[in-house]
Amino acid sequence: MSPLSFKETAKASALTVARLLGVTFLDKNQTIDLLRPYEQVHHPANRQLLSAVPDLIDPTLQLFDEQQAESQPTHAWLFERGTQSAVQLRCGNVKIGGKVLCTDYGNESLLRDSLRPGKRTVIEVDTLVAPFGHYQDGIVFGGYYDFIYLVAAKLSRIRQSLPGGFPAGAVVAYPLFHTSYEQEFLAHLGFQPDQIFDTRQYDVRFKRCLLGSSGHWFYPNASDVRAIRNELAPLIQPSPVRERVYISRVGRRRVLNEDELTTMLARYDFTVIEDTPRTLREQLAIYNRASVVLGPHGASFSNLIWCQPGTQLIELFSANYVPNFFQYLSSLSDLRYAAVRQGQPDPARHNDLTENIQVDVSAFERGLNQLFEDEHRSMSLR
Repeated sequence: MSPLSFKETAKASALTVARLLGVTFLDKNQTIDLLRPYEQVHHPANRQLLSAVPDLIDPTLQLFDEQQAESQPTHAWLFERGTQSAVQLRCGNVKIGGKVLCTDYGNESLLRDSLRPGKRTVIEVDTLVAPFGHYQDGIVFGGYYDFIYLVAAKLSRIRQSLPGGFPAGAVVAYPLFHTSYEQEFLAHLGFQPDQIFDTRQYDVRFKRCLLGSSGHWFYPNASDVRAIRNELAPLIQPSPVRERVYISRVGRRRVLNEDELTTMLARYDFTVIEDTPRTLREQLAIYNRASVVLGPHGASFSNLIWCQPGTQLIELFSANYVPNFFQYLSSLSDLRYAAVRQGQPDPARHNDLTENIQVDVSAFERGLNQLFEDEHRSMSLR
């Protein structure tokens, strides 16, 4: 039996056992229907026209065709438990009666939970905020982009749906990322350390629960982008200084000949931003004062929504991983977008998240010069 068929068989068996125990796994549409009486806000899907993007080095190569990107609707709910049975599961999902909600991207985590039962410390509260129902695995979930657009943006949406913000004494619980930026953001929302719980260790019992749905992974709902942008905008100290910045990466998808590249970029007054831990305030300041942002595709670009309109983003791609979600965020934020793909694509390595990049520096410099000349010509015609 192949690993995939074994996994599917195990999942089917677990679902059968769950049904025998009276547990039903809802899909997202069923979850939305169940929670409709408790809806606080609903944002419809938005559509964003993305322009065709030629390769900056070789304009005869088309990196992205023109596309009508479409997000998904998003919701926020205030569920009053009343006499109903309702619990928050170890994975962060909520079960009402015998129905396991699906507010994010599936609820199969409960199947894994059933194989590793264990006691959790019980906490009783009036209001629980339950923003996320997945574990961080470092591959699918767990990075900075995921936190900003799947957790922080949703928390911002939920808070802004409430006339007075989060109720006093409310707690937030989900499988925590355990990062400094998470701690900083939750503190910004007003959550003290004793109001933040990891559902892997704590069983939070509640009278009411605030939840929200996740939207499209690549194309966050425009209302969510506005919500998180506005939520963190007070952290930005306006600066008259504008600078060209190169965002370095030291992990996967790094530029192998970065020294050669940055030596060339220094001639164009680029400041190199080293890949070191920074506070949210520091990250937002870097992007807000940038006139040009250049670097390999990476989570740091999640901050581009705090750039000023008209900022130029230049994204460096490896040969086998070329997603367009930062083009989408650039378009939503009125930024200019360009990109380069380096290396020969290999079908066997399609969507290789770890592949590093070797930049043809001379060719890239020619493309960069052409981009700046086109920009200067465009500005002179205004």
